[in-house]
Amino acid sequence: MTFNQKLKRLWIERGAYIMAVIFVAVMFTLMVLKHNAFNTRVYDFARFSQAIWNTLDGEFLFSSIKYRSILGDHFSPLMALAAPFLLIWPDERLLFLVQVINVTVAGLILYKMFREKRPELAPWFLLVFFLNPALHEVTLFEVRRIVFALPFLALALYALSKHNRWLMLLGLLLALLAKEDIAFIVFMIGLYLLIFERDWKWGLALMVLGAGWLIVVSLWIIPIFDTAKDAGDYPQLYYFDFLGNSVGEIGTNILADPLLIFRRMFGLTQISAILRILLPVALILPFLEPRWLLFTVPYLVILFLSNDEDMIQVAKWYPATILIVLFSAIAVGWQRIPRRWERWAMVLLLACTMLGFFLFSPAPLGGRFEPELYRVSQRDHLASQMIGSIPPEAKVAVQGAYVPHLTDHADLYQYPWIKIGKENIDYFLLDRQVEPYPFDKESLNAEITNMVADTGYIVAEEADGIYLIRQAGEQLPALPVDKVAEDAINLERIEVAARDEDGLFQPLVADVLPLRPGQQLRVTLYWLALTNPEAERTVSVRLADETGWLIAQQDSMPVGGSRPTSWWEKGQKIRDVYYLTIPPGATPGPYSLDLVLYDTYTQEIVSFAGAGDVLELRPVVIGE
Repeated sequence: MTFNQKLKRLWIERGAYIMAVIFVAVMFTLMVLKHNAFNTRVYDFARFSQAIWNTLDGEFLFSSIKYRSILGDHFSPLMALAAPFLLIWPDERLLFLVQVINVTVAGLILYKMFREKRPELAPWFLLVFFLNPALHEVTLFEVRRIVFALPFLALALYALSKHNRWLMLLGLLLALLAKEDIAFIVFMIGLYLLIFERDWKWGLALMVLGAGWLIVVSLWIIPIFDTAKDAGDYPQLYYFDFLGNSVGEIGTNILADPLLIFRRMFGLTQISAILRILLPVALILPFLEPRWLLFTVPYLVILFLSNDEDMIQVAKWYPATILIVLFSAIAVGWQRIPRRWERWAMVLLLACTMLGFFLFSPAPLGGRFEPELYRVSQRDHLASQMIGSIPPEAKVAVQGAYVPHLTDHADLYQYPWIKIGKENIDYFLLDRQVEPYPFDKESLNAEITNMVADTGYIVAEEADGIYLIRQAGEQLPALPVDKVAEDAINLERIEVAARDEDGLFQPLVADVLPLRPGQQLRVTLYWLALTNPEAERTVSVRLADETGWLIAQQDSMPVGGSRPTSWWEKGQKIRDVYYLTIPPGATPGPYSLDLVLYDTYTQEIVSFAGAGDVLELRPVVIGE
């Protein structure tokens, strides 16, 4: 056997499994990078992940983020099957692997369907499946309920092609447990069996199953779990509110104007979406078995009637079930191609797939690849370090971008939506730079500033505008000062911290503070108002050499001007933070960390009792 013959045999016999491993490795790596770069969405991955974690603790698919079961939006108990795997790898990124494997297994089942008819072309068929741009969009967007259905839906379609009714039923039942809209496909398969295969028994049974499942689950089961809404309302009806606000109202409006649906469905956006999905499968090849394409019709009607732009464009995860049907239709109908033309048909399919890839794929080298989504910065590493320092049993409220990374916590909330009350939270993780929703940027920064200034909280860690704040516990190491100015303002203590090589501030408590050129210093002042100060005072924190020459300085009214002394009330305590950066060229030697208090308007220095004009906070030595 020649080398080329061995290579061809390897491709035919092992090519599918090699491609499957590569697909899993690439897609899983991309999803992990996207997650590590804090680009995983809060909704819905965080809720799914936490609900699966909580299932291990006896709270079946409950999420504290919305404080109810995820079954209150869609009926997806199948997701709980991922819970035991968290015992093997207790990390939310496991769900990315589950998602990619679901997609891969679905592809391998379709490959088997094709291989039984044309084994020599089957690896190429699987290749175009793995290169499909819509499949990349489905896989890389985030973990979705519908993807849990894909291997079982592929199994059901494979069984349908083999006339194995019981295996088909098993696949459909499991797929129904992933999301209720699979009921549309179940109904249409039943209709197909009834009309085209004259199988009245199975056809009617599946039609009843599909319609009954959709009605019972949507109108009764889901509303039971949807504690935020009135029982009886299907929570997804808001997508179709142009038709009405209830099932009855929608039905009445459709009966009054039946053409309303058709006018809504056949817009330019909808037609463009269909062409985008069909282009990578050579437009016509799924129509080799057009009867199977009928399975997708009700689902497409629902998408095209929606108010949601992504649904209308069949974007993100919405092509998932459509793709399985399209490829199964190709696999079943391929035998209709004369053998002398089938190689050219595969070339056409591969060429159209590559064209679609370069136009539409969000994967690397694809036309819609966004590399910044997968780029993990030093700042991302800092945030990950802070997350890692939060105890697993802690009650946590965090800014949106960080919610998906803390889903192993039973009590997790997106700040400021805290069902159990802010006073019961152990840790807050807030960031001045990430997406501020539901705040605007200014409001979020004010919120963070207020928490940092409140001495009732402890700023456990800080780096580059990211704050890990504790509600209670042991205070950070502090240096006593206890100096009073004007018999009104008491500087009780200070905390001094220097930024380490990782970017985190580490406390300094030595008698002489060791620093180095280029290092950033954080000086936290703890003020106590002994009386109500009557004038405005400005604080100047300085680093000076032995001659008094200043090498670093920050002047500000307390808390960046948000806590002027004229607002202080007797007994009020305030945390006030200043930052100094030692010049890279600073001469090694002894220095002094000092504080000067002066009148904001006259610039006249206000002395601390027993300290003179300049209050030395701590001696400093700058090394090489």
